[in-house]
Amino acid sequence: MEKTNKIVAIFLSILLFCVIFIAALLNTLRTESFDRDYYRKELEPSLRGAIITSDGMTLASSANSFNIAFDGRNAEDKKLIAKLFALYSGKSEAHILELLGRGTRVFLAKDLTTTEAKNIAHLSRKLDRAGAFKSFVQNGETKRYGLDIVPAENPNRIYLFGDLLQPALGFVQKSSGTGQMGIERFYEVQIKAESDGFVKAQRDASGNMIYNGSIDTSAPQNGFNAVLTINGKLQSDIERALDRAKEQIDALEVIAAVMESGSGRLITLATSNRYDASGITNETLANTRMNAVQYSFEPGSVMKPFVVALLFDEGLNGQYDLVRGYNGRCTIGRETITDVTPREWLSVEDVVIHSSNIGIAQLALNLSAYKLFDGLNSFGFSHPSGVDLPYEATGELPVLSRYRTDIYRATTGYGYGLRVTFMQLIKAYNVFNNGGILVAPRLVEKLIGENAPPLNTQEGIRVIGAASAEKIMNILRKTVVKGSAKQAIVEGVYTAGKTGTAHIARAGSYQNDYHNAFFGFANDSSHRYAIGVLVIDPRNDHYASRTAAPIFAETVELLITHDLLKRE
Repeated sequence: MEKTNKIVAIFLSILLFCVIFIAALLNTLRTESFDRDYYRKELEPSLRGAIITSDGMTLASSANSFNIAFDGRNAEDKKLIAKLFALYSGKSEAHILELLGRGTRVFLAKDLTTTEAKNIAHLSRKLDRAGAFKSFVQNGETKRYGLDIVPAENPNRIYLFGDLLQPALGFVQKSSGTGQMGIERFYEVQIKAESDGFVKAQRDASGNMIYNGSIDTSAPQNGFNAVLTINGKLQSDIERALDRAKEQIDALEVIAAVMESGSGRLITLATSNRYDASGITNETLANTRMNAVQYSFEPGSVMKPFVVALLFDEGLNGQYDLVRGYNGRCTIGRETITDVTPREWLSVEDVVIHSSNIGIAQLALNLSAYKLFDGLNSFGFSHPSGVDLPYEATGELPVLSRYRTDIYRATTGYGYGLRVTFMQLIKAYNVFNNGGILVAPRLVEKLIGENAPPLNTQEGIRVIGAASAEKIMNILRKTVVKGSAKQAIVEGVYTAGKTGTAHIARAGSYQNDYHNAFFGFANDSSHRYAIGVLVIDPRNDHYASRTAAPIFAETVELLITHDLLKRE
């Protein structure tokens, strides 16, 4: 019996020792864990959708970034941690050491890539095994953890091709993660990141996750990708061409676009004034403005075909009707209108071919105030073009009552007294190349991703009859072949169009500064394109026939180079 009692006593002692040991161990683990929580939950931020050209170039994409947090009070050897962290992260060792000495939780590095963050996680495990971390007591709690990898609130937005398609592409504000300009802004709802995902798992005393069977995950809901109508390689080549043209003619800006006539798809929308969204500076800040839609101007002689088209459609004039040229000088009301080349008589088509201000002024008077006002509205002037870009200007037409005055109708005929945008003009010109149908220009072809919504597309609207559109096309072809736009001839391709040179008004008066424009078409048996060129304030030459028209021709040549147009 005595022997049995001894065995029981020994067993109970051993059991008591085990209970005390386990309790002490659990208490150690409990007090050394971060915030008394044995689990760690890490967010996986959802990503903003990518923006991709029609030929597969990813212009904008997002990638998770990470911040590295640490409390210097957990450092057993600050110099060792600073040295190794500097090696792994590329940060300054002296700066890291200074941060570790602050005695509080700080960010040692921000905006690291996924690969960089994984390297830091590897470093944290090595330091932990080497005993580089120690515990400290805060508010009665013992805390000990390693290098803490924290997902940044907003992932990095990457613009791999620099300034390509800017400013139409736009940029994302780092602090808010939202699009600020261009496509990034217009499609914010569709491409923005949605709900974040997470990973929840047990962790060790140093704060590192233990990936075992208790792991809980939820996938992030990313934004939709946007596939553009833009051909990236063509866009790049045209941008380089505009850069050269801007320097050669010393212009403030050169803008060009190519639009498929039937669909309204913009395969190029380019400017010489661009910026890299990865690093906007004070010098490039002004270039974030998209002047193709935000800048309005008096268009000059590129307005003449619209007046003639309305006359044809109303049956008020025919192509070969004669108009007085008054030998280059004519008075309407109190205003005197002049032509560079004096003529006594011109046909209606010659008014456009040789760009007669006197001729078009008289023809505009054949339209009633309402017919002119309503006709220009039907072409889309004074309305947004419908292009998928934000902050679009609407331009300005004189109010209907002013068109009852002869001089307002006359000056509108040759492009003064009203304001239009580049995008309104290319949309309106496209009517002639599209059988009289007005279509809205667009930059985004589709959205892709799970349950991606279809894009709303606008139906075309008939503005003038097909016969009237064909007559204008014939006149614009003659304008290139034998008129004021011979620089727009391209061998083997049907080209047509109209030049326009207009003074720039500043402080209420016209200056010796100019807008030069060419709007026209390039067609083969399989393709029909509307092409626009605008040169703002060229210093070396102010005639559109020698500035805008050659840029048009070079654009056509690039379409051929990229197999988007063929010589026939």
